Amino acid sequence: MVSPILSPTFHIGTIKIGNIEGASCFSIGNNFIEDFKNNKKHNQGLGNIHGDQSNLSHTSASLTNYEHDSIQKKKSEQEIRKIKRIAKQKQQTHV
Repeated sequence: MVSPILSPTFHIGTIKIGNIEGASCFSIGNNFIEDFKNNKKHNQGLGNIHGDQSNLSHTSASLTNYEHDSIQKKKSEQEIRKIKRIAKQKQQTHV
């Protein structure tokens, strides 16, 4: 069976990642990142994970100081219209 051009199949034996922090990410597949802006609020974390056999099983996190309202207020009506337009275009091209 042949995979569609926008859904490639990856066969990877080993992946070694040095560091993921801030606005960094590790993505495989169809990713549509446009006009990306990063906000970073530093909170106490669990520190750094090192080594090839690292394991983060049974890990949970919570956010108690969620600033969704203040973030939403910063977005202008023009930005919201642009986001809706881009989302609509993406939906139409992937139907």
